[in-house]
Amino acid sequence: MIGSFLTHLIAIVATITSTAQAEATIDSHHYANQTPYGNAASSAIRKAPDGYRLVLVETVGRHGARTLTSSARERRSLAVWKRAKAAGALTSTGRRFAADVAAFQVPEQRIGYGNLSEIGRVEWQGIGRRTATLYRDFLTESTSQGDAVVFKTSPVQRTVESADAMREGLEGVVPGLKVAAYVTDAPRLLIGNGASFAGNRASLAAQSRPDVVAAATRMLERMYSPAFVEALDDPVAVALDIYLLYSTAPGLAAETSVTFARYVPDEDAAVLAQAVDAENFYQFGPGVAGEDSSYRAARPLLDDFFSTLDDRLAGGRTAAVFRLAHGETTMPFAALLGLPGSDVQATSTFGHADNPWRGYVAGRLGGSIEWAVYRDASGRALVTVRHNEQPVELSDRCRPAVPYFYRPAELKRCLA
Repeated sequence: MIGSFLTHLIAIVATITSTAQAEATIDSHHYANQTPYGNAASSAIRKAPDGYRLVLVETVGRHGARTLTSSARERRSLAVWKRAKAAGALTSTGRRFAADVAAFQVPEQRIGYGNLSEIGRVEWQGIGRRTATLYRDFLTESTSQGDAVVFKTSPVQRTVESADAMREGLEGVVPGLKVAAYVTDAPRLLIGNGASFAGNRASLAAQSRPDVVAAATRMLERMYSPAFVEALDDPVAVALDIYLLYSTAPGLAAETSVTFARYVPDEDAAVLAQAVDAENFYQFGPGVAGEDSSYRAARPLLDDFFSTLDDRLAGGRTAAVFRLAHGETTMPFAALLGLPGSDVQATSTFGHADNPWRGYVAGRLGGSIEWAVYRDASGRALVTVRHNEQPVELSDRCRPAVPYFYRPAELKRCLA
């Protein structure tokens, strides 16, 4: 029985996503920032210039796939459904919704709202395993020398669960890894909504676009009569509640077969994902042109990256720091660094047609940003960056010493 479950789980993870797959495949069902990370088919690094040795690895990542953070959207959706039932306004498809929600809530209540699902655990275990495989010699040597591996988490349980899973993956490749007691770092790893007045106004405009209203209406009319949908005060909000159930479901595929896909066709999911992306773009992404409020709160995290780097180069005994946080942390950090896709602000209302930012890249479940620091015999250091386990170059404002590698002083200058 256990063997068949593991086979089933591996099949599920393998079919969700892969960072090595084309973006069209990764985003084929439009889950926005609730896209599960999947099980990457490859995890690439850039070879450092001759004479440079790895001395530090530090990361920040979003927790893995999870249950809904609360039952609020389920309760609101069921309240609308009950009104429709009482009015005789349910379609044949809509009649199934309450039963689907009830079935979906069974594993949620068992796991706990907001906690890591089995897929979330497997995702971070895989990231840990691939990280340890890439850096096996470095981590083994660091362990033999008594250097520490540090995990930092937010106070939220799913980040601790993700750290546990990553640690399990690391230790499966490097037994005896010296892991310090976890550090809870709420000030740097819990980041709130940074939208400005202009950003909030633009976000509302994005959710009021005719194509969004039309998609929400089409979606709801699969469940309810046109007259009932027309009478709703805010059909977009009602549709987005159901969309979040739909986008959360893939992360619970090991626990339940409920997907909510019968209520959310791909073509409507694509439009609603854009509306969700707009909200996150203005709250945690690049935001409004000429403003930095949406990502400014990530600066203490950047300072911590630099502090960790400086300490190691000065002889510190910490070889690796793995930070487990939230999408509200990784999205602004990506914007602050100017990572590809997170380096374009909006001069008009955000939309996929004219802005490269995507929640499934910048804020996806299990997504991570890594710095690997190398040093030569003379003490000169180079930093290379990976996003979702793939090498990336920073925006043009940062000048690499060689492709993909930056001097620490240059990073401090260009990211100031």
